[in-house]
Amino acid sequence: MARFEFRLPDIGEGLAEAEVAKWLVSVGDRVSEDQPVVEMMTDKATVELPAPGAGLVVEQRAAEGDVIKTGAVLYVLETDGQIGVTAPAAPDTHAPPPAVAMSVASTGVLAPPAVRKLARELSVDLTLVKGSGPGGRISAEDVQRHATASAPASAPAAQTAVGGRHTRLRGVQKRMAETMALSARTIPHVTGFHEVDAAGFVELASHLRRAAEGGERRFPFDTLLVRAASLALKQHPIFNSSLDESAGEIVTHDDINIGVATATREGLIVPVVKKADTLELEALASEVDRVTTAAREGKSVLVDLQGGTFTISNTGAWHGGFGTSLIRPPEVAIVAFGKVEERAVVRDGQVVARPIMPMSVTFDHRVIDGEQGLKFALTLRGLIEDPGELEP
Repeated sequence: MARFEFRLPDIGEGLAEAEVAKWLVSVGDRVSEDQPVVEMMTDKATVELPAPGAGLVVEQRAAEGDVIKTGAVLYVLETDGQIGVTAPAAPDTHAPPPAVAMSVASTGVLAPPAVRKLARELSVDLTLVKGSGPGGRISAEDVQRHATASAPASAPAAQTAVGGRHTRLRGVQKRMAETMALSARTIPHVTGFHEVDAAGFVELASHLRRAAEGGERRFPFDTLLVRAASLALKQHPIFNSSLDESAGEIVTHDDINIGVATATREGLIVPVVKKADTLELEALASEVDRVTTAAREGKSVLVDLQGGTFTISNTGAWHGGFGTSLIRPPEVAIVAFGKVEERAVVRDGQVVARPIMPMSVTFDHRVIDGEQGLKFALTLRGLIEDPGELEP
């Protein structure tokens, strides 16, 4: 019998570590090739890792909740045959370049796993630490120095908590907390609020949804929002860009990759529809349905969570109205659509009821000025109010 050490692979985005979320088998279990063995939680998603071949699980080198490094032994199989090594997937050449001085997890810091572990132990927020290494890389000394400087002169006596419970931030929730904190601290947000007459838009969406009934794919309402956003981005490419602070450059992306904010049990996930402007409406609906359904079911693949250049958030699905959404770095804008409701408006001197959809356009004022922001919003509003360009 041969022993095969299964090492944690690069799960697809260059992450240096991942957390063991759940073992799907136990020591002593026999597994078949491609059978899911363990769920690993990264900063973006929970991923099942299949067995590379048939065999008997004889060791588990990590417990649930442990964070292990890429390349470390995760478990050991006893097998009769030879287990090959699968070549890593080719990178997505269409994804926009990552922002300079950002870690591979896009948390805004450069720090090796050992330093991240030390920061967790000392309760240090790495996004507040100034790195002394090349490119702002954070060392253990930087973390210790920050912890010492931040410590109060005399710590108050610990108070006994009354009720309640403590829940550690993990995976998607931890990633969201870090990204949103970074966004709020570093990006000067400006939001414009607009009311959109959605009568024609809702009628078109209902027609397309009925036409899709009985088919393999649904026609999500978000499809037309993605379509409208992609057309507006083509007219206003500054909204489809990112800011490279280190180089002092604005990077305008060729591909329009639109993230669709999706509520899941794990938290808010933003799967990405790649090259949205190049897809015919039917293909776009299929792709929106695929990536959002996978996100809700916890089955997203990492490639579908990468490379976004702009984000939409349909808060109307949760009965929301106006709101100021936080921009996802390194993007420079986000638009939120609220719930369509009948409201009294004046048309031709008469007060009439119209289906009005709130629209909130938020942008990074370092990159986009007020005039550009208003022109984009008016273009987007026009596409929704007169949806002829959105039709097949």
